[in-house]
Amino acid sequence: MTQKPAWQTPRLVLWDWNGTLLDDAAYAMGVRNRVFPRFGLPTLDTLAAYHAQFTFPVKEYYLRAGVTEENFVPVAHAWMAEYLRGCDTVPLFADAPAALDALHAAGCAQAVLSASQLDTLRAQLAHAGILSRFEAVLGLSHIYATSKEAVGRAYLQQCGVEPSACALLGDTLHDAEVAQALGCRCVLVARGHQSYDTLAGAGVPVLHSLTGAVALLLGRNPGE
Repeated sequence: MTQKPAWQTPRLVLWDWNGTLLDDAAYAMGVRNRVFPRFGLPTLDTLAAYHAQFTFPVKEYYLRAGVTEENFVPVAHAWMAEYLRGCDTVPLFADAPAALDALHAAGCAQAVLSASQLDTLRAQLAHAGILSRFEAVLGLSHIYATSKEAVGRAYLQQCGVEPSACALLGDTLHDAEVAQALGCRCVLVARGHQSYDTLAGAGVPVLHSLTGAVALLLGRNPGE
């Protein structure tokens, strides 16, 4: 019997949004620096400092940053209002369109799986001109960026794709945790909301571009 290759082209790719397709880590840090002083909270000087604090769920990141249980909700709402004020200026990563094209050409179904609020997520995808590229857009019903595992699990059950035939592309340890919980393969890209050093402990491939990540998914040399 011929042994199957270790990495087969997935039938379905689940895309994370923030920090994976959307290049918004620096923007998110800027939002924090504009909002947190209103609540007597510290700002950050570097993206490395942001990477060191950022985690999921986002509430845990806020607590690391000095937010308390008492002011978490008003801080979260103020942050979201400020984020929405200028998020339509945030670009996709330059290699995102080509990565989407390559997976489509290879016959992969594609969906977005994000911890963003669904209405905001759909609006951002539409503004970026890529909403129609996805068979499904999966987000949350609130702004608090908790786990997206349940949403992903429900979609896999609905669409009938075996988890082993699915791969998740993301930029955080949470993406790797979700993929593991769902039974999917995972590739992480280290240029979003967490650093390479953080992601290296996830036990999954970590690359520096979508070009490389998609090449790996398609069984090609990622060149990295």
